[in-house]
Amino acid sequence: MEKTKLEMEFLDEANKKFVISIDEPRSDITPEEVSQAMATIINCNIFNSKMLDLVKANDARIISTKVNKVNI
Repeated sequence: MEKTKLEMEFLDEANKKFVISIDEPRSDITPEEVSQAMATIINCNIFNSKMLDLVKANDARIISTKVNKVNI
């Protein structure tokens, strides 16, 4: 079984990292869609980090994990 998650990494006003993870993103999501979503999160002040505003989209990645069950 393969699991995926989208991690969007931001920087706050103190230049500290803040990560939002989304389980099982659409398989056909584009970099433009991720970038637009991150810009919306910043522009609308949807989240904050320890009461500091997020000010920059720093990185984004899709992580895939394959899980193999072991029968014992």
